[in-house]
Amino acid sequence: MSRLPDEVRWRPAKRSSFARRDSNLALIGAMLSGVVLAIALILLLVSKVNPEQGRLLRGAAADVLQPVHAIVSAPFRFFGAVGGAVANYWRAGSRVGELEADLAEARKQAERARQMEADIARLDALLKAARPERRLVASGMASASPASAATRTAIISVGAHHGVRPRMPVIAADGLAGRVSDVGLGAARIILLTDASSRVPVKVERTGWTGLAVGRGTSRMEFQFDTASGSDLIRVGDRLVTSGDGGLFPPGVPVGVVVDVSTNPPRIRPAANPTGLGMVRVEAPWLPPPDFIPAAPAPAEADRPVPPASTAPATTAPATTAVSSPVGRP
Repeated sequence: MSRLPDEVRWRPAKRSSFARRDSNLALIGAMLSGVVLAIALILLLVSKVNPEQGRLLRGAAADVLQPVHAIVSAPFRFFGAVGGAVANYWRAGSRVGELEADLAEARKQAERARQMEADIARLDALLKAARPERRLVASGMASASPASAATRTAIISVGAHHGVRPRMPVIAADGLAGRVSDVGLGAARIILLTDASSRVPVKVERTGWTGLAVGRGTSRMEFQFDTASGSDLIRVGDRLVTSGDGGLFPPGVPVGVVVDVSTNPPRIRPAANPTGLGMVRVEAPWLPPPDFIPAAPAPAEADRPVPPASTAPATTAPATTAVSSPVGRP
């Protein structure tokens, strides 16, 4: 077997371009690390000897190292952005699936609602049920009394000339505002829900519990209800709407939201801001008490006619006159 020359046998293997690049990058990284460490040591020594000069040098070093830091951190930012984009893509895909499921459920609920409306319409046509409807009387602007007033009232810009009458419900854009108390020709006064004399029949949307929203003369109301009306507890965030009991307020109008259940009774925040009602609408009572027409009295039995008294002259028997016979003369 022939032996290779020594210069051929010990010739180092030729490295690839990738290996050279990796080694160059490692060398550059080591050099940068050394430079940074050296600068840090210099700054530390200068700060110990001359704090003011050290502060200036730290500022200059920060200005010099800022471009280097930007270049070094660029790949990390790039890969972080790519990873975030991929994560957002996968999250978007899962979110799209959730939205599609929600949309399908919403379509089912809408179909059930349409079916229920059709059933109600058929029942109404079959039973010829008379359903009361809400009727607008007038609309106007409201100006509430100051919060320091003894009573919580407001003045609205419509009155008797517009058809407004006492006890009519007043509804704002966000919910029930109160009821009319006094009426003038061109304006009227309303009692707000927060007034101490206000009582509104309400129910909890979530449970259907009924009760009263009672004013306290402050910015909050109370929810007074019968604790035996259900098993669920009142929760913070429960919405209260008018129940329609009493016939004055139409059902389903927002009244307030439960904000505190630690007190007894729970506290309610009004749905409509009493101090910023703005435009309001006055409606006729939803189910006003009927004006009963008194029934006509039953005709009494006619008395029998009394026959008139007889006017014929009464007949009397002729009187007999006794005639004395003549006495014989002697």
